[in-house]
Amino acid sequence: MTDDRQREWYLSVGETGYAVPPLPFFDPRASAHPLASLLQSIRLDTDLSRFRRRDYVYATIWDGGSPFEPTYRRLLDDPQWNVHALDSKHDVMRDAPEELLRILLDVGAK
Repeated sequence: MTDDRQREWYLSVGETGYAVPPLPFFDPRASAHPLASLLQSIRLDTDLSRFRRRDYVYATIWDGGSPFEPTYRRLLDDPQWNVHALDSKHDVMRDAPEELLRILLDVGAK
């Protein structure tokens, strides 16, 4: 699900044509985002059991509908995933650092 503002951002590639500039509301330290990561889908089709644990962090605050909500909903019902919903915008490190740190420490401890 992409709105017009996101679509415009995706198409505003920088001088090289390979990256989009950070959105105005991002942290001022943010750098350009690789365009290919926004356009190419990935599929995890290998055996994921080699990973000792799988965690998904979902930021719940989004202007309009979140493009990540379908993945969040699907993983909620998957017992192989640990799903975390944080009261945060997309920049979780900025908006919910304590909660993210707790998740990371828990992941590292197990």
